[in-house]
Amino acid sequence: MAKRRKLKKQVYFVLIGIILFIGLIIFGINRYNLYKYHQTNEYKLIEIGYSNDEVQKILEFDEEKINYFLNNTKNTRIIDLLNETYYLDKNFDKYISYMNEYSNLSTTDVIRNINIHLDKDFYEETYPTNTELDTSMLVNKYYYLSEDYVPDDLVTVSQTYSWGEAGSQRIREVVYNAFLDMWNVANDAGYYLMINSSYRTYQDQESVYNNYRNTSGQTYADSIAARPGYSEHQTGLAIDIFSRTNTSSATFASSEEASWLKENAYKFGFILRYPEGKEDITGTTYEAWHYRYVGVDIATYIYEHNITFDEYYAYFLE
Repeated sequence: MAKRRKLKKQVYFVLIGIILFIGLIIFGINRYNLYKYHQTNEYKLIEIGYSNDEVQKILEFDEEKINYFLNNTKNTRIIDLLNETYYLDKNFDKYISYMNEYSNLSTTDVIRNINIHLDKDFYEETYPTNTELDTSMLVNKYYYLSEDYVPDDLVTVSQTYSWGEAGSQRIREVVYNAFLDMWNVANDAGYYLMINSSYRTYQDQESVYNNYRNTSGQTYADSIAARPGYSEHQTGLAIDIFSRTNTSSATFASSEEASWLKENAYKFGFILRYPEGKEDITGTTYEAWHYRYVGVDIATYIYEHNITFDEYYAYFLE
């Protein structure tokens, strides 16, 4: 009997020993895992002060960008940058540099300016436009067309819908078809739209620009007209629309036709290319008559989000 009790006691101590041993192993594993976790970027970022959500966003970056966050104190402005709608990972370094240089700018302005090259003066750094994008190509003060670019599907606009001598107004066929659809709807609503200016060759634009420059100086010329090669009119996708009763750039903006176009043109694939209040983005004064064809999907997005084509292009197409 005593022998059995002694055996039980031995088994009891062995079990306690096993339990203690297992407990020590578990404790050791936990301590090791904790040690290993403390070496992770996730832990280090949390220690710096970033929230779990912010950490997860930062960890999506490549090693170089993660190191930037690890080696600097927490900066809420940088987190604000990451949360901007039009943030582009490829521009991260440019955002940081630009934001440090212009600390008075909002993160929205920083994102916008870098995305569409506004960190450079107009015409300072330019690129050939990607004509393969067809109706989505961008031509502005940073993207240019070659001197010999001519669309291969230009059609003549009937004098029913345009001013000027017969055959003088030409646009791309896809634009003409969309314009006719828009014209019919506008006409049913009581508005008679007329095209005042359409496709221009490089040489045509050169003449327009030089005329402004020679009479009023280059600064004024750059605010009112594009330099040759930088005009949307050369794409065959841009048209200046007035009405049969109003052909004045001085008064058209306040006309009923201008209001109708502003609220309806996107349904047919056209955008108001140089809107009021966006002059610092487009580099062109407000033109209530200048419409550009980009297709219904893009035009609708631009209309609904109240952005310019320059911004859309940078975020979705470039």
